[in-house]
Amino acid sequence: MRAYWGISFFISTFLLLAFFSDNLLAQEQYPEKPITLIVPYAAGGSNDLNARIFTSFLDDYLGQPVLIKLVPGQAGQKGTLEAVRAEPDGHTLLFTDNYRDQLHRYTFRNNAYDTNTDLITIARVNYGAIGIIVRNDDDFKTWAQLEAAAKSKFGAVTMSHSGLWVALFVPAIQVMKNLDLQLRMVPYRGGGPAKAALLAGDVDMSMAFPATVAADVEAGRIRILATAGRERLIPDVPSFVEIGLPPTTGFMHRVVMAPVGISEERVMILREAFSRMQQEQGYQRMMAQLGENTEYLDGAAYEAVRVQQSSDYRELAESLIAQ
Repeated sequence: MRAYWGISFFISTFLLLAFFSDNLLAQEQYPEKPITLIVPYAAGGSNDLNARIFTSFLDDYLGQPVLIKLVPGQAGQKGTLEAVRAEPDGHTLLFTDNYRDQLHRYTFRNNAYDTNTDLITIARVNYGAIGIIVRNDDDFKTWAQLEAAAKSKFGAVTMSHSGLWVALFVPAIQVMKNLDLQLRMVPYRGGGPAKAALLAGDVDMSMAFPATVAADVEAGRIRILATAGRERLIPDVPSFVEIGLPPTTGFMHRVVMAPVGISEERVMILREAFSRMQQEQGYQRMMAQLGENTEYLDGAAYEAVRVQQSSDYRELAESLIAQ
């Protein structure tokens, strides 16, 4: 009998040790397979271009490739929902922005998820400053000319945008609200198609992040009339503040998030990888070539930014609804 209990104790102890060893090994080996980065945008936009650069460097710090999965649709809700429903094991991440993360809470009915309770920030990769663009062969050579035309009568100026309440639409609404003018808004499925519509002559103007139109500007196809911020990003091109807009208008924060439920250890591994990548000269060089900044912000610090964004966007949405 004593021998039986001895054998039983030995087997139980062995199984218990095996269980804890397997779990510890799984933690140590994370990530043990490729990571999927869901990008809820169409191909060719600024977030797509940014993602293609940083994912090519992250594998050096994670030991596994990061694979981009484009899931456009429903102003980003389709891709966001897929990420929220993913297993919170750190192998599915979301590359989103401040509009989809905080503004859409007040502009779209959504009972499927709550970004504040279902997603946690890994890192803010950078931010983009939007620009107002026209075709180079158009009659509008300055913002003042375009503004005068837009104020002359409703529908005099048409603008392509990338979908309701996202990167191009939101600053356009703020332009109309603050400068008391009207644009006829024409929706397209993403920033790439919106730019294509402008180049085809289907609309008079659009908005874009300078990185996505740098080649078009150099080739003489597109002219930038103004860019977001207080200071000029391009010589001889006025800033948004110079044309009468608030200094916060037109900034998109590009953010990597994970489904809530991911372990703290895995969050720290991911954040450390993004932090270390900032020292990579090749990464810095390629982002500069794209025309993007690398204003990195750790996920914990960005969580505080989200709180302020939520307050600001609630006020914006309520002010527009009240009109």
